[in-house]
Amino acid sequence: MEYIIDHEYLEVRIDKFIRKKYPLVQLSEIFKGFRIGKIKINGKKTKENYRLKVGDIVKVYFGDEKKEVINFVELLSNEKAILAEGIVFENEDLIIFYKKSNMVMHKGSGHPYGLAEMFKSYYRNNHFNFVNRIDKDTSGLVIGAKSLEAGRKLSEEMQKRNLIKKYYILVEGRISKKKFYLESYLKKEETHVNFYDKEQKNAKRALTYFETVKYNDKYSLLIGELETGRTHQLRVQLSHMGYPIVGDKKYGSGIEKEMYLFSYFVKIPLYEIEIEMPIPKKFLEKLK
Repeated sequence: MEYIIDHEYLEVRIDKFIRKKYPLVQLSEIFKGFRIGKIKINGKKTKENYRLKVGDIVKVYFGDEKKEVINFVELLSNEKAILAEGIVFENEDLIIFYKKSNMVMHKGSGHPYGLAEMFKSYYRNNHFNFVNRIDKDTSGLVIGAKSLEAGRKLSEEMQKRNLIKKYYILVEGRISKKKFYLESYLKKEETHVNFYDKEQKNAKRALTYFETVKYNDKYSLLIGELETGRTHQLRVQLSHMGYPIVGDKKYGSGIEKEMYLFSYFVKIPLYEIEIEMPIPKKFLEKLK
């Protein structure tokens, strides 16, 4: 069995990943699998304490009698309708889905299942996975792969920076500069992300390009394009600059019920796909 790691299992220990996927396999056999090479990452033997990274390819060589246990979520009719209505593009390899605010991408943190688990059930396909993710309070376009091969191709395109994603962002404060960029180093902690101007131990480089679309005395509407894809990158960088995203409860005032961060543009040259959504009306209303 082969798996391509997405953000759901980022930084999870490989032994915990295997135990979750193969609950019928005894722990002693799992650790033996690491020793003799029945469990490999990116084609190489690995130790049980390795922490997974996005794009890692995990191969497991247990016998057929110890197959992965698959428990699909039982979807309600209204949940199936939500999934069907949100698909803005689909072919045999992938979907592009419009995620509304307050939808979670994956199970965890008090949520028994998220969009990833719902789509696995929707297609009755345990190989379905999202290759990118956005926060619960963020809305917009996300990309889901229907197969391991498609997931591998899309992950490689992301790593090569061939896959382009852009965001509409409404921030507090007036930014009159037409174009600018922010470069920093971000370090993920348990509940938040720390910002550093200079390189720090375990902090990762983050680079974002911005363009100001419109502004008034209270708000500014930006386009943000990620050169790197760090956790909370847009939110942390803009907050540190003094222009927090409207509705950001973690790094801003959070007065609004929803966060004004919208993933509006996706371009995948490999599949000749380019999708652009309009500026949300609620963003424009703030700028009247």
